[in-house]
Amino acid sequence: MADSGRNTPGWVWVIIPSIAVAFGAFIMYLSTVPAGDEAGAVGKDARSVIEASAEQARKDAEKIGNAAKPSYDFYRLLEKQTVEVPDVKEYKSTPKDAATTYEYRLQAGSFRSAEDADRMRAGLLLGGLPAYTESSSVNGSVWHRVFVGPYTDRSRLNKAQDILASQNISPLVLKQKRDQ
Repeated sequence: MADSGRNTPGWVWVIIPSIAVAFGAFIMYLSTVPAGDEAGAVGKDARSVIEASAEQARKDAEKIGNAAKPSYDFYRLLEKQTVEVPDVKEYKSTPKDAATTYEYRLQAGSFRSAEDADRMRAGLLLGGLPAYTESSSVNGSVWHRVFVGPYTDRSRLNKAQDILASQNISPLVLKQKRDQ
């Protein structure tokens, strides 16, 4: 018994070889066609465009060169001007030989409670620091501030800051002119 699924129609045996022969003939034809010089044509077009734009740039440069150049003379005008400054007493500097001395204080804390401020002051006094408290009214409420100092010597101020830092206290440095 013959298997009918394996029979190939006759037209397939004619069409497939015909397509293969036509493809081979096309390849042979392409090998005989001379190669075109597309790169040369593109190069010639690009060269002509570049030359035209260079010529236009030269013409534009000549126009700019022929135009009158602006003159800037503001720096000469400023040399001739003077400004009169009035003599103001507040702006006079101190003489170089007059030494300005400052007084430094450290604000170690600020409390609403006087007992808390006294407790911190006592701890600082036991630590060997000259501490005192001041009370002030801010926006209707009383604050008790703990100060260390005063110091006129920066090295003693730095030593006091080191002692406060060892007690986990970050002080605020206040600098005031000292009365002579």
